[in-house]
Amino acid sequence: MYFRTLNPRMAGAVAAGALLAGCGGGTPSAGAIADTHSIAAIDSVGIPPVPHGTLGKSWIRPDAARQWLLYVSDGENGAVDIYSFRKERGKLVGQITGLSFPYGQCVDKNGNVYVVDNDTSRIYEYAHGGTTPIATAKDKFGKPDGCAVDRTSGNVAISNFSGSSSSDAGGLDIFSGGLSGKQTYYTNPNLYRVFPGAYGVTGGFFAQGIDYSGVSNFVELLPGQKQFTMLTGLTIAFPGSVQWDGSWLDVTDQNYGYGYTTMIYRVSVTGSSVTVVHSSHLIDDCYPNYDWMVAIQPFVTGGSKDNVVAAGNLNCPNRENFYKYTTGGTPTWSLPSKIAPAAPYGQTISGPSRN
Repeated sequence: MYFRTLNPRMAGAVAAGALLAGCGGGTPSAGAIADTHSIAAIDSVGIPPVPHGTLGKSWIRPDAARQWLLYVSDGENGAVDIYSFRKERGKLVGQITGLSFPYGQCVDKNGNVYVVDNDTSRIYEYAHGGTTPIATAKDKFGKPDGCAVDRTSGNVAISNFSGSSSSDAGGLDIFSGGLSGKQTYYTNPNLYRVFPGAYGVTGGFFAQGIDYSGVSNFVELLPGQKQFTMLTGLTIAFPGSVQWDGSWLDVTDQNYGYGYTTMIYRVSVTGSSVTVVHSSHLIDDCYPNYDWMVAIQPFVTGGSKDNVVAAGNLNCPNRENFYKYTTGGTPTWSLPSKIAPAAPYGQTISGPSRN
């Protein structure tokens, strides 16, 4: 099932109307969620990516490169908004414009930030605090929604939600040694749609996907292998993303409990078995009496002193929240709506100490 094009700013209102009209204000059934979300769009509110207009020229404050920075993809405005993360928490210090539909992001060991543009199938690499790409590449195989960089090999793994046509199956495109390297494509019947993934500590790549019937799966591609290993022990209602936070794999369910709310699972993997060691339920009360928090690719700071999850809420326009990772719950703070991204998709936190 495919949905008509919707304005991301209206995501919350559309979702609210659908739930209230169909279920008297209650939570939809698992069957209803599976049917509407099975092969719809990258986000669980059912909004397919569409190209958007751009803002003015890119800009960055001169001292931004010396700060910890939060990058957030704004799918509505075709931009990446850059905020101070620590020193002047939440202050808008720059903006990368001229993109079409920026989606997932990732960061390498040097603090360089990678942004995938779903509409153009291009990947951009920016130095910490920079607004001009230091490298670009074209994904030859499909429409990307996320990325990850292997800290050891420098390989860049691009998750493709679909092939070049929206009806084609997605897969994983790995650039050997960096964006200028050879592209190798991996597909699997259990991954008709592929969501943003991550490299683990041993070089295996982990991702979530849905198969042709809409069933969610969690998989690993081991180094040197051509086939994905199916992982068991974790139930996901609707995939979000996977991130390595420096100590653990963090797996996002953007439809936890078959409702429009987000859970992040901290997991360990042994062989093909997954063990959940911690869970953080991200709650938002932007709509009174409802927990409608849809985050596709939150960023977890892991074991650092911040202990923060940065997560844009696609169910509420101009909503970028921050949570204490160990407890989850309601946001500890949020960006002011007047400077928050209209439709926040991927986000990354990059520090100057990595350069």
